Parts: sequence; structure tokens; C-alpha cells
Amino acid sequence: NSTKRPLHGRPEHTDAIAHHGTWHVQLKGEKVWTVRPTAELVRKVPSLRGAGHVKVHCKEGDVLCINTRLWWHCTYIPGGCELSMSVARDMYLDGTKPGSCDMTNVQGHYALRPISRGAVIFTEDNAPELELPRSSSANCELREGSDGKLALVAKRPLKAGEWFAISESEDE
Repeated sequence: NSTKRPLHGRPEHTDAIAHHGTWHVQLKGEKVWTVRPTAELVRKVPSLRGAGHVKVHCKEGDVLCINTRLWWHCTYIPGGCELSMSVARDMYLDGTKPGSCDMTNVQGHYALRPISRGAVIFTEDNAPELELPRSSSANCELREGSDGKLALVAKRPLKAGEWFAISESEDE
């Protein structure tokens, strides 16, 4: 990143993986993590209640251990950092052997907090430019509002972290 501006990675997210954590070693350059606890983690560790975002600035040789399922996180490479290289591996502390890995980054949108049935998630005025996944067990549907504009509405209560999906027959 030879520019003066930071190079941002994925937006804030959690990882959908059953592990005890991940270690990340910064081999070259720098990477800045911004982390905050999920609601699940706050329930398990009440002293984290009210904890805000925390920045962790990893430099060459640093190792960060974090459960990326229990911490919301995003990263960026600082401006002027010519090369940033890190390696990450999941940890299983109970002897569990991870299965074969078939992962990819998923483009989509999910609930940041619990959403009640019938709640408007977004309208066509503020809809993201991304096609929603389709599913035979869709949790959202498109409805026309009283103003004649389309809105994405929760068909049932949604949990935080649940991906939005519409039925296979919906027109976007």
C-alpha cells in the first residue's frame, strides 16, 4: 500500500467457524485490527459489557490470538506500508481435528442485531448494490410499502449474524 491512505479489508464481520481461536503472525509490514465483542461473548464475559472498539496495531513479529467467531473485526493496512504479509491458522484446544476446508469469502448481508418479524431491513432507496442469495427457506421477502416503494422485510425473527435470503421466486 504505497498510498498515504489505509487499505481496508472486508467490512466488520465475524467468522462462521467452530474453533477456539485463530493465531495471526505478522511476517512483514503492519496490519491494524479493530475488534469489539459480540453479544454472545458479552453474555459469557459480562465484564466486557460496554466495551467499545479496540484497535490492535500488529507489527512485524507480532502474534495476535483471537476467536474471530466471538469478536466482530475488520482490518486495514496503514498508508505507506509497502508490503504487509501475515499468516493465520485456526486453533482447536480440545484435540478436535478440523475437517477438510472448503471456504470462500461470501458477499452478502446479515443481521447485525436481532430483527423482529415484519421489520423493514432496508428500502429500495437505501438498498445495497448486491444481489441477495435465494433460498427455499428464505427469511426475508420483498414487499411494496404504502409509498409504492419496495422494501426488504423479515419474514420471521432473525438472530444476529443470520444471512438475509429471499425466496427463489422473488423478483428483485
